[in-house]
Parts: sequence; structure tokens; C-alpha cells
Amino acid sequence: MSNSRTFFVALAVVAFTAAQSLTAQKSWPWPAVPGCLADPEIKTPGSTDYASPVCGVYDLLLSSDELDITLVSARRLNGQMDGVLYPAFEPGTEAASFIVTEQFSKDFTGSFRLVRVSGKSISARSGSWWTTLSMVSDSSGKLMTADEIRARLALTDTPACIAYDDSVKRGVRGYMGVVAPAFDEPGGSAQFWFPPDAVVSTTVHAIPGSTGCDVQ
Repeated sequence: MSNSRTFFVALAVVAFTAAQSLTAQKSWPWPAVPGCLADPEIKTPGSTDYASPVCGVYDLLLSSDELDITLVSARRLNGQMDGVLYPAFEPGTEAASFIVTEQFSKDFTGSFRLVRVSGKSISARSGSWWTTLSMVSDSSGKLMTADEIRARLALTDTPACIAYDDSVKRGVRGYMGVVAPAFDEPGGSAQFWFPPDAVVSTTVHAIPGSTGCDVQ
């Protein structure tokens, strides 16, 4: 085989490999690292998804009137969170730190309303970790199954109850970022952390198809 033919064959192999890589990136399954929150200082294996639904949540936060919005390393933030068995936020991403204003509860409504899931109504209504309704709903807006929600939020147990927020206390510091894999679940959803009792919730429903929720 001539040197020129060898060169063109090698070039074709490189092009084919690159095409395969691009195809794999476009079809990368949930969760891919959201491009809007990818940490530029950390090379994360896998795909970066610039159309991630997590970015829609982040964009809404940016367009709201929240104060002191800054990006912090998820790895660093995880290290500061005592009592968390697994990394809470996806390593290789950044989390948004912000101060809640009165506008927050006005902007985060509808599909972006904050929700929290758990096995019982009291623990669903009270806690620091929340997500948005869009993160636990399918493309048609229908609530996912309890098992699907568990996977998206990397929970220890399958949830039965879902609580909806009424408001978030103004003046507290919150964090928004990407759920890290844990408990053999992939995670990947957007999540919020607020200080205990910062989120007020009175509405709880049973997750369709689940058992154990104590809401009638």
C-alpha cells in the first residue's frame, strides 16, 4: 500500500471515529453534564449537554431578582456540607449560590414550582432539598413514576408523597445545582438546598402508583 493511500485510509479512520464520538455525544443518555453548570477547571468524563433541562432552571434563577448569585465548585461545596454521606452536587459541575428575595416564589411557579418527595407527608413538607416539578415530570408534563423520580434524584428509598412549596423565606442563602449519582442511582436533576424550615409547604399528594403515602 502506497504512503498516500495509507494516509487517506488513516484519515478516513480518524473521521469515522470522530463521527462516532459525535453521535455518541448527541445520544448520551440522562444524565449528561449540563453545559451551563460544567466546571471549566474539571474535565468530566462523558457528555456535556448544552440543551439540558437543568439549564432552564438555572436560566430562570439568573433572570429572577435573586441577590448575590455566584458559581461555586460543587466539589468544594460538597466538602463543606457536613453529614452528607455521598457528594450532594455532581462533581465536575458548579452550583449557584444566591440570596432568596420575595420575587423567587413569584418566578418559580407552574412547571418550575418547587417540590419535594419522601415516604411520608411530614418529611415531604419539611427538609432542605427540593427540586422543580419539571424535573420529576415527563415531556408531556405528567408526573413520573416513583421509581423514575428516585433515579433522577438519587434517593435512598422509593418516594410515595410529593409536597409543593407555598413560599421560600426571603433573605436566606440557597444553592442550586446538579444531583450527584448516589445509592446506585444516576441522579442528574436540578436540585435546591435551603436552610431547614426555609421552605413553607402545605400541599401534599400521593405519587401516582406508589404506596405508603399517608395523605388521604
